[in-house]
Amino acid sequence: MAITTLDGAIAGMQPLQQIHKVGGTMEASGVFHTFWYTGGRPGAAAANAAGVNGRAVTPSLVTGEIDRINPVANAYLARLAVQCSVTGSLWLVDRLWENSGLSVTSTTAQAITPAAMPARDLNGAALGHGVMAAIEWSAAGGAGTPTVTLTYTDQDNNAGDAGTFVGNATPAAGTIEIFSLAAGDSGVRAPTSFIQSATRTSGTMHLILFRVLAVVPMTLGHIGNAVDVITSGMPRIYNDSVLQLMWLPSGTSAATLAGTYIETQG
Repeated sequence: MAITTLDGAIAGMQPLQQIHKVGGTMEASGVFHTFWYTGGRPGAAAANAAGVNGRAVTPSLVTGEIDRINPVANAYLARLAVQCSVTGSLWLVDRLWENSGLSVTSTTAQAITPAAMPARDLNGAALGHGVMAAIEWSAAGGAGTPTVTLTYTDQDNNAGDAGTFVGNATPAAGTIEIFSLAAGDSGVRAPTSFIQSATRTSGTMHLILFRVLAVVPMTLGHIGNAVDVITSGMPRIYNDSVLQLMWLPSGTSAATLAGTYIETQG
């Protein structure tokens, strides 16, 4: 049964989960960084070896996610409170799908026949509503600033749409490069091919799909901020969600993060 009142949200509060991450140097201001491979609490994840066709991500397959337990009924974000040594914005996302094995040097299309998506999009389905796509670097990339294109099927089942970004030169480990989707699209149902206009030279990259759950802006270093059941819109946390932290930095300084995660169930 869904939680529909503030009293219900309070009654369903679960124990808090502590967060602490010590990040590496950021790639650049305004370029996303993942704490997925960063030590702390939760501990660092290992780079996956799922292959180009990827896999749906569940807690049983990975390490590095914020710890949680599936409820008997429903779960929602209750509070995310953080402070950071530098300014930026923290994104809490559900990591839905990931792959490995993309060539960093190829400039021809690399076909993807994706493994089935989990039913954790905006509406709790596998249709891609609210699902974003990005390249995640688990090992630093080499020189090269290509235009990178992902062809995909969108949230309305239109095939052959294309998302792009211009790659960062020598992306640091942990760099996240997010695809801008085609006009009118609000999500990715299934990726179908990947192509870059020039080599990235070296490094290890992964295509990932994810859904944003909450954003916490940090306008002052070492001064905390939070979202709760009201200010976050109380997003649904579906069963087997894999909660990952991403950081949008305002500079290149290393970011040390501490905070707490609480969800409510009922």
